[in-house]
Amino acid sequence: MKKIDSIILAGGLGTRLRKVVPDLPKPMVSINGKPFLDLILSLLNKCGSIERVILAVGYMADKIIEKFEKSSEYNFKVLFSVEETLLGTGGAIKKALKYTKTENVLVLNGDSYVDIDLYDFLKKHLQTKADMTIVLKELENTNRYGSVKIDENNKITCFEEKKPGVSKGYINAGIYLIKRSLFDNLKENTVISLEKELLPVFIKKDVFGYIGKGKFIDIGIPENYRIAGKYLYKEGVK
Repeated sequence: MKKIDSIILAGGLGTRLRKVVPDLPKPMVSINGKPFLDLILSLLNKCGSIERVILAVGYMADKIIEKFEKSSEYNFKVLFSVEETLLGTGGAIKKALKYTKTENVLVLNGDSYVDIDLYDFLKKHLQTKADMTIVLKELENTNRYGSVKIDENNKITCFEEKKPGVSKGYINAGIYLIKRSLFDNLKENTVISLEKELLPVFIKKDVFGYIGKGKFIDIGIPENYRIAGKYLYKEGVK
């Protein structure tokens, strides 16, 4: 299988987590002595199918660049796409795409971890010839995230907004395989959200869900950050 390039979205402000860790960007917070971003890079390293990784950075970018610009422990090149003005998740992807070369690009959120077989994820994406494939995770309560609806073939039919009450279902776990052509008509330096503005448009094309069975956590809120080390390490992720 041909290798692909990857983008990690690591440029957000991390407003909620800043109360707990005020001096670091969210992807750099320590989980058992290592930056959270290192967990994601290690997951990519295990895959063996990644050619280069572009870190899309903005807020406190210097701290991320300083840590990873000379790193030699991974089997891929690490590059940086620096946003002088924050562009949102969609704008960040568009800007970072110019540093990639492959037709399909793996995109990950820099503040969440999903323990999946990335090689199998890539294989399924190529088999379906999808425009985009999104990792989904089933939760007993989706109300913090909103939910994703799929048909019998795992084609995504709609994204439902957050709503009060307990509701079991699938959530968007923040890992995407995209055909770079999806972003051809988006102008660079456009401030736009992938989740709120682009995905509802993209599902008019062939966008499928891939059900992740492994551990999932996002560290965007203090409660999750506090348990992340015990959750990930005790459960055998690392």
